[in-house]
Amino acid sequence: MTTPLNTTVGDRDLCAWQPVHGVVWVQTRNPNHARRLAKRRDGRLVAYGVGGGYLKTFEFRQSLAWAVRLMNRYTAAEVTANAALGRAICPETSLTSGKARK
Repeated sequence: MTTPLNTTVGDRDLCAWQPVHGVVWVQTRNPNHARRLAKRRDGRLVAYGVGGGYLKTFEFRQSLAWAVRLMNRYTAAEVTANAALGRAICPETSLTSGKARK
Protein backbone atom coordinates (compact mmCIF):
# COMPACT_ATOMS: atom_id res chain seq x y z
CA MET A 1 0.00 0.00 0.00
CA THR A 2 1.38 3.42 -0.91
CA THR A 3 0.90 6.62 1.02
CA PRO A 4 -0.77 9.46 -0.93
CA LEU A 5 1.35 12.51 -1.75
CA ASN A 6 1.49 15.29 0.87
CA THR A 7 0.50 12.94 3.70
CA THR A 8 2.53 13.86 6.77
CA VAL A 9 4.08 11.38 9.17
CA GLY A 10 5.65 12.21 12.51
CA ASP A 11 4.84 14.85 15.08
CA ARG A 12 5.24 18.58 15.57
CA ASP A 13 8.92 18.23 16.52
CA LEU A 14 9.97 16.11 13.52
CA CYS A 15 7.77 15.27 10.53
CA ALA A 16 8.03 14.35 6.87
CA TRP A 17 5.91 14.23 3.72
CA GLN A 18 6.36 13.44 0.06
CA PRO A 19 5.48 16.42 -2.19
CA VAL A 20 6.30 14.46 -5.37
CA HIS A 21 7.31 10.85 -6.01
CA GLY A 22 10.97 10.25 -5.20
CA VAL A 23 11.35 13.37 -3.04
CA VAL A 24 10.69 13.69 0.66
CA TRP A 25 10.74 16.80 2.84
CA VAL A 26 11.70 16.48 6.51
CA GLN A 27 10.74 19.36 8.79
CA THR A 28 11.92 19.97 12.33
CA ARG A 29 11.44 22.48 15.10
CA ASN A 30 14.33 20.97 17.08
CA PRO A 31 17.79 22.55 16.55
CA ASN A 32 19.51 19.23 17.34
CA HIS A 33 17.59 17.40 14.61
CA ALA A 34 18.24 20.28 12.20
CA ARG A 35 21.96 20.09 12.91
CA ARG A 36 21.99 16.36 12.15
CA LEU A 37 19.92 16.80 8.99
CA ALA A 38 22.19 19.62 7.77
CA LYS A 39 25.26 17.36 8.08
CA ARG A 40 23.81 14.82 5.66
CA ARG A 41 25.24 14.99 2.14
CA ASP A 42 22.13 13.63 0.44
CA GLY A 43 19.87 16.54 1.38
CA ARG A 44 19.55 20.29 1.24
CA LEU A 45 17.82 23.03 3.19
CA VAL A 46 14.73 24.22 1.28
CA ALA A 47 12.92 26.39 3.84
CA TYR A 48 13.33 27.95 7.25
CA GLY A 49 11.12 30.00 9.49
CA VAL A 50 11.95 32.89 11.72
CA GLY A 51 8.58 34.40 12.65
CA GLY A 52 6.84 31.73 14.69
CA GLY A 53 9.68 29.84 16.31
CA TYR A 54 12.46 27.57 15.12
CA LEU A 55 11.63 25.73 11.87
CA LYS A 56 13.79 24.14 9.16
CA THR A 57 12.75 21.97 6.21
CA PHE A 58 15.15 19.72 4.30
CA GLU A 59 14.69 17.92 0.97
CA PHE A 60 15.96 14.42 0.25
CA ARG A 61 15.67 12.31 -2.90
CA GLN A 62 14.33 9.34 -0.96
CA SER A 63 11.06 7.59 -0.20
CA LEU A 64 8.67 8.34 2.63
CA ALA A 65 9.52 4.95 4.17
CA TRP A 66 13.16 6.06 4.31
CA ALA A 67 12.10 9.24 6.14
CA VAL A 68 10.10 7.22 8.67
CA ARG A 69 13.17 5.07 9.41
CA LEU A 70 15.32 8.20 9.70
CA MET A 71 12.90 9.84 12.12
CA ASN A 72 12.72 6.64 14.19
CA ARG A 73 16.53 6.68 14.50
CA TYR A 74 16.59 10.35 15.45
CA THR A 75 13.86 10.03 18.07
CA ALA A 76 15.26 6.76 19.45
CA ALA A 77 18.53 8.58 20.13
CA GLU A 78 16.62 10.89 22.51
CA VAL A 79 15.50 8.03 24.76
CA THR A 80 17.98 7.04 27.43
CA ALA A 81 18.67 3.47 28.44
CA ASN A 82 16.85 3.83 31.77
CA ALA A 83 13.94 5.92 30.48
CA ALA A 84 11.51 3.08 31.15
CA LEU A 85 12.43 3.17 34.84
CA GLY A 86 11.34 6.78 35.24
CA ARG A 87 13.27 9.70 36.59
CA ALA A 88 15.20 9.40 39.81
CA ILE A 89 13.84 11.55 42.60
CA CYS A 90 16.81 13.31 44.12
CA PRO A 91 16.65 15.52 47.18
CA GLU A 92 17.41 19.18 46.61
CA THR A 93 20.20 20.58 48.73
CA SER A 94 20.35 24.11 49.92
CA LEU A 95 23.74 25.76 49.53
CA THR A 96 23.13 27.94 52.56
CA SER A 97 22.07 25.28 55.07
CA GLY A 98 23.80 22.22 53.63
CA LYS A 99 20.77 20.11 54.53
CA ALA A 100 18.59 18.17 52.13
CA ARG A 101 15.08 19.52 51.47
CA LYS A 102 12.04 17.47 50.54
